[in-house]
Amino acid sequence: MINNQITGSQVSPRQSGSAILIAIFVIIIVSLLAASLVSLQRDSAQGASFEVYAARAYLSAYSGSEMVLTDLFPLDSSVTECPATLISPDLPNNPGFHSCSVDVTCTEKVASAGIATRYKLVSTAVCESGEIMTRRQITVEATQL
Repeated sequence: MINNQITGSQVSPRQSGSAILIAIFVIIIVSLLAASLVSLQRDSAQGASFEVYAARAYLSAYSGSEMVLTDLFPLDSSVTECPATLISPDLPNNPGFHSCSVDVTCTEKVASAGIATRYKLVSTAVCESGEIMTRRQITVEATQL
């Protein structure tokens, strides 16, 4: 009888099956952790995509304003006037400008008592791909020295 108690050959009917419940509980907890990690990875990848498109939109707006500034202030001649219409410069066909467009508006603040004519450029770029769309706007003020 002592030998039976040591080896545990006599198990109470109430104790049978508890290992299965613990195993199922552990499997469920591990499954929930795995699902949350997959969700976290997906959200992280989507956040990185938004950051890339935001950077592309910012740099597209910056490039658009610089393109208009080079037309407004040519190297070999005097300053030209601001165009009255919306300017949509063609961005280079580079992977960095993929799916991006830019619009630039130019307003002229006429010179007065010792203040040179100032030009205000507002450049708005939009980059989109599928469900992702980012828009960035840059304002640049320039004057001829």
